[in-house]
Amino acid sequence: MKRVVNNESGSKCMANEQKTFLAKLSESWSTAFPSIKPAGEDEVHRRPKSCNFLCDAYGAIRNRYYFLQFNFSPKRRGEFTMTITISASRKESILPASEDLTPSPQSIGAFGIWQFMHRPRFDWSLVDLEAESTALLGLSSGLPKSRNVWQPSTYGQPLERVVDEAIAHVNKTLRTHVFPVLQIEA
Repeated sequence: MKRVVNNESGSKCMANEQKTFLAKLSESWSTAFPSIKPAGEDEVHRRPKSCNFLCDAYGAIRNRYYFLQFNFSPKRRGEFTMTITISASRKESILPASEDLTPSPQSIGAFGIWQFMHRPRFDWSLVDLEAESTALLGLSSGLPKSRNVWQPSTYGQPLERVVDEAIAHVNKTLRTHVFPVLQIEA
């Protein structure tokens, strides 16, 4: 069980789950979504390395750049959500929430993935934190599984298989909820 820790230089190392997920995602997207590539590191206020992807295929046509960002929770290991930022610049991926309540291809600003899914929130969970808490403390929250948190078919499989299932769900969510709204061909 690896956690975010400071290394000798004082910078933070990402947890094993996050690192594994982002490496496999980048590999998957190189064939599944070739128009979506890791975003450059040109911004002053950057997202953590490997968490920011850019679709610039519509920059010349619409003057819009679509950033897909993975936001890993600093408090809940292995849990993340996504932000889709629509920008007029390929170098500005960090924008405030959009004034538009409903995303569209011409909107400007940031949208949570849940806005495309018409839900109050949505997260993916690569780690069974409930089971870890029960094993460590002997306490369970007793809460039922939330339909707003993706979980794998079983946490009893190797991390790589959990990550593969998560990537398949992320890809399906993008194809079903995000790309049609933003009119992105993928």
